[in-house]
Amino acid sequence: MTGKRFLALAPLQIAQALIGFGAIAAFTRLMSPEEFGRYALALSASMAAHTLLFTWAEAAAFRFFAAARAERRLRDHYATLLALVVCLGAAVLAATAALLFIVGLERDIAALSAFAAAAAVFRFLTRITRESDRAALEIGRFATLETVYIAIGFAAGIGFLVVADLGAAAPFAGLLLAGVIVALIDAPRLLARTRGGLVSPQRAFVYASYGAPLALALAVDLCVQTAARFLLAEQGGAAELGAYAAAFGLARPLDLVFMGAGAALSPLILTAFETRGPEAARAQAKQAFTLLIALAAPAAAGLALVATPLAALMIGEGLRTQAAAALPWLAAAGLISGFNVYYLSEAFQLTRRTGLRALVMLAPGAVQLTLTAWLAGAHGAAGAAIAAAAGAGVGAVLLTLVGRRLFALPLALGAIVRVGAATALMVCAVLMAPRGEGAAYFATDIAIGAAAYATGALIFNILDLRTRVSALLQRLLAKVRAHLHSFFTDRAHVRLPW
Repeated sequence: MTGKRFLALAPLQIAQALIGFGAIAAFTRLMSPEEFGRYALALSASMAAHTLLFTWAEAAAFRFFAAARAERRLRDHYATLLALVVCLGAAVLAATAALLFIVGLERDIAALSAFAAAAAVFRFLTRITRESDRAALEIGRFATLETVYIAIGFAAGIGFLVVADLGAAAPFAGLLLAGVIVALIDAPRLLARTRGGLVSPQRAFVYASYGAPLALALAVDLCVQTAARFLLAEQGGAAELGAYAAAFGLARPLDLVFMGAGAALSPLILTAFETRGPEAARAQAKQAFTLLIALAAPAAAGLALVATPLAALMIGEGLRTQAAAALPWLAAAGLISGFNVYYLSEAFQLTRRTGLRALVMLAPGAVQLTLTAWLAGAHGAAGAAIAAAAGAGVGAVLLTLVGRRLFALPLALGAIVRVGAATALMVCAVLMAPRGEGAAYFATDIAIGAAAYATGALIFNILDLRTRVSALLQRLLAKVRAHLHSFFTDRAHVRLPW
């Protein structure tokens, strides 16, 4: 079943990777470095606001689906969620309009703010339905409509940038159009599920009591990232911020690895915890950890190894040098942060101690901001990336120590050693390859690294790969022997005419 879920998510993962790289390549070329820096800053602020305002309800849509279904109260569940979407969405749009009217921002900043707010509201609606799909294990629908959303958003954003000349607001206008289209697709199904349901303030309060601390914890992290970008822009300039944002975008594949694995595995851990108890959840979590490290560790090492040719290939000339210097550190930060969000945080979410997680994340945020203020002036984007990696490391230590008192998640040390050995083999193979820039060298590095890691995975039996391959070969050999035996047996009974 897990394999089928990953296959269902494969188109989404491929689309996210291609569009993520495509957005970096397109936006850094179609916008000036300063304009791209403003877009990156607006995107970071928009994500922080969305997390703080909306993520608590999205988390509740996933977390309480199983309980509502067991109670036969799914219609009430959906009716309450839809009421939250309408109320919160209308409040955000009204507040944004009032703020723009009172403050009187410049035309381009006002357009950027308006499109970002409207896009966030429609994204809220689509995320409620996608989290419900994921909780119901409807992974195919989840992946299909997420793919539709990001594909339309990217294409429309390019169109608005080139044709309408909306500048930094163009990507948000594209996301708004995508959100409207997907919301229209979801609307009939969502309305049918709410028919006859009762909007329950008590249920909404329960959802908020669970989701608000979780959203606060995520918002703390995003606010730290936004504040770090403001510090970088102030000390290094908009161009350094643009380089940091471009390198951050190139590190996006790590997020996709964790998001895909989380979408497939988190429901299994939660179901095991609620239906079969803590030990079953730990067994499921150990499998999840092994899969995460087997996929993410070589991806992070690979990004660090190919930082220079990848930046030369994907990023405009004005930003690529600084981005290449920042990318290895952002790859390390992405690897650690992925485990923080998609694995170590499970201990807090399973035990519903999301408020404690929010408190724990204050310390690593303070570390990152302090180091950013110290390093950004002298080292620019690379200094901010070093600060991000240090903050993520502190967060991992604290989440592990505090989380183990709530629910001891396994760390699978054997898997860490095996994956580390295979990754080291990959690093050595890539470093011995011919150096250079251009698509040919980049493709060569990717091919060599993939082959080396696959060899290491077989040697060290990562994810039981050697066992699986051996069993497959034995089955194929048995089939060949059976066919050969049948062939020669049939020939033995044929009377020859002479």
